[in-house]
Amino acid sequence: MGKRDFERLHHVAFFEAMATELPDEYASQEVNHLTLSYFAVGGLSLLRELDRINKDEIAKWVLSFQVHPAANDDIGSGLFYGFCGSRSTQFPLPNVKDPCHNVSHLASTYSALAILKIIGYDLANIDCKALLLSLKMLQQPDGSFMPTHIGAETDLRFVYCAAAICSMLDDWTGMDKLKAKEYILNCQSYDGGFGMVPGSESHGGGTFCAVAALHLMGFIQVDLASDLRDSTSIDTCMLLEWCLQRQVTDGGFQGRRNKLSDTCYAFWVGGVLKILGAYHLIDSCALRSFLLTCQSPVIDLRTSSISLIPFSDSSGAQVLYYAVLTLRLSGHKAVYAAVERPLQFAQTAAIMEIVHGLVGLVRSPVSATLPQIGSRLFLTWGVLWSFPETQSHLLVTTLVISWSITEIIRYSFFGTKEAFGFAPSWLLWLRYSTFMLLYPTGISSEVGLIYIALPYMKASEKYCIRMPNKWNFSYDYFYSSVLALLIYVPGSPHMYRYMLSQRKKALSKAKAA
Repeated sequence: MGKRDFERLHHVAFFEAMATELPDEYASQEVNHLTLSYFAVGGLSLLRELDRINKDEIAKWVLSFQVHPAANDDIGSGLFYGFCGSRSTQFPLPNVKDPCHNVSHLASTYSALAILKIIGYDLANIDCKALLLSLKMLQQPDGSFMPTHIGAETDLRFVYCAAAICSMLDDWTGMDKLKAKEYILNCQSYDGGFGMVPGSESHGGGTFCAVAALHLMGFIQVDLASDLRDSTSIDTCMLLEWCLQRQVTDGGFQGRRNKLSDTCYAFWVGGVLKILGAYHLIDSCALRSFLLTCQSPVIDLRTSSISLIPFSDSSGAQVLYYAVLTLRLSGHKAVYAAVERPLQFAQTAAIMEIVHGLVGLVRSPVSATLPQIGSRLFLTWGVLWSFPETQSHLLVTTLVISWSITEIIRYSFFGTKEAFGFAPSWLLWLRYSTFMLLYPTGISSEVGLIYIALPYMKASEKYCIRMPNKWNFSYDYFYSSVLALLIYVPGSPHMYRYMLSQRKKALSKAKAA
């Protein structure tokens, strides 16, 4: 199956539809309505589309789920005054003596505060005192947390929720951090990962909850692994090894040993590596490819469009949110994977510019066009395509941006001029002015990528011809690339001076007219 593009508009439409209303396919998940909305609102934020929703209405809707103590209620009675998960959870429960019908839940409270934080609501306006005092009542003697005061399982998920709640409210009176830390450390397994409870198998979700909670509480710092520092809290080296071993051959991450890769674990395990400062050690291009294979070929706003596993229709808001977040985490390292095909097509098709100049179809000096297009073809095929080790470098991003903006302006200018016989003055100015910034950034990126590729060229001996051979000829691609670098030294200033003279001529002519 060929590479797929990220169906951004479809994902935005799904998130927008899920922000406050649930389709009937989600009826069984109604009790988690607030959490599902968190994934939707968070997804819109990641895609920079928050303006599609009414933030005031969202805030009003979220705040309607908070349970407030009555005037004569004792906050220290053991009830949790957080947020309910949905409208149905606000109804009285059978056989539960709770006069205020309070079924506040830690996960729902985390989701509510996260939504409010994302949309820019001032959390000082909520009843923080009652929330934090009652939150403290949920912490158990071993440091873990119950998710609700009516009783339930205790594990790392709710320790993380409690830590995140205190962090978002910037008030740690709601938990005993030292007890929570002790519980988390007891969950680290022999292999370096963390189980959900002490003594259990290491799990991607539990490991994220453990590391993220320790970071939020200030017990470990970001980039802990970047200089191989030892942590007084956790076995960093074993944890790092366990996390890196979770990326499997299809590019995705598994949650446990001997399990299939799964979209969600790209976030859970990837998030741990990001906190540890080791995210650069993963194969981000392979991960992106894996995530894109999980897009459903049929876009259905009722069920989302990214699934847990490749070529599956099983999907949801949570899966899509984690997939989008992971793609964002990949940052510049995944840029080449996203633009490879259109980049190759556009730069190869530019050969026609040289042909058109040679046959006189366009008035363009071949002496100026040939080196520019030749260098781009060399970078596109001779460096980036030939040596994948260069594809994840930041310079790829600056290269693509510089080339793209330059060509958008240049082709718009010439296209407008050919179609109407003239170009607007503002487009003329852009055509002959933006190169002053874009040429240096583009050329610097080209030079940098060629330089980065040199060791790989030398070690691989790709495209080299060694003697003896029937042609009695030898060729070394490495030295040819070194020569190309040397040509940039006199060639770049010459090209820049040529464009400055063209700018002066074009703007003077336009001014005179």
